[in-house]
Amino acid sequence: MRVLHFSDPHIQLPRWRQRKLRELGPLRAIASAELWRGRGRNYDDALEVLRAIVRDADRLRADHVICTGDLTQLAMEEEFALAREALQPIWSRLTCIAGNHDRYPFDDGSVNELYEQYFSQAARPPDELSIFALDSCGPVCWPIVTRGRIASAALSQLRRGLATAPGCKLVLLHHAPLRHNGRPDFPWHALRGARDLIEACAPANAILCGHLHERFEARKASRIFCAGSSTERSKEGYWLYDISGDRIASADIRRPGS
Repeated sequence: MRVLHFSDPHIQLPRWRQRKLRELGPLRAIASAELWRGRGRNYDDALEVLRAIVRDADRLRADHVICTGDLTQLAMEEEFALAREALQPIWSRLTCIAGNHDRYPFDDGSVNELYEQYFSQAARPPDELSIFALDSCGPVCWPIVTRGRIASAALSQLRRGLATAPGCKLVLLHHAPLRHNGRPDFPWHALRGARDLIEACAPANAILCGHLHERFEARKASRIFCAGSSTERSKEGYWLYDISGDRIASADIRRPGS
């Protein structure tokens, strides 16, 4: 069985440079400062790269596709609609979770449920896979401070599930529990309780994540695969896993279209 794992496509508003700040609203006008500093240029081609990844899923005969969050830049409805349209060809074999960029609230501070409107329907994974999706973002995430956390109740439920789950066991979350060098992330960007999470995931075959825009494998109690940002200019790519029985037989980094 083959699984394709990508993350952080960050689909952004078309012609965002021509948008008036009042059209974005105060909160997203502040968040868009990051785009003007260079991030926006790095994702001008993100939608086309995402479509290339979808084509690769067919060409490489991926049985299942996993996205570990940050589908959008500013959690705008137009961004969600574009991401959904690009992913429609693989919708029946896609498991997706939200990232912190997908949880930016509305300007009045109320919870933004656009992710649920566009991506709440989950595809059933193949019988050979047991997928555990964790929410490391919560209902609201603000720009700049992007810490994540896993509730203790979710960890307890995860431990119980992993103890009896069949097949290859994959734990999904957006925030990476550590960096490529095995050290914690920066405090304002890190996953709180990462050590407890890694310990709880010891029976799993792998932890799949994103958030950090670097693609790497780390080995702790279980293998950790960070998919980086799959559409970032000059850093495009994703993981391709071949699974045999209840183990990951191979894990390779691929570039879209290669």
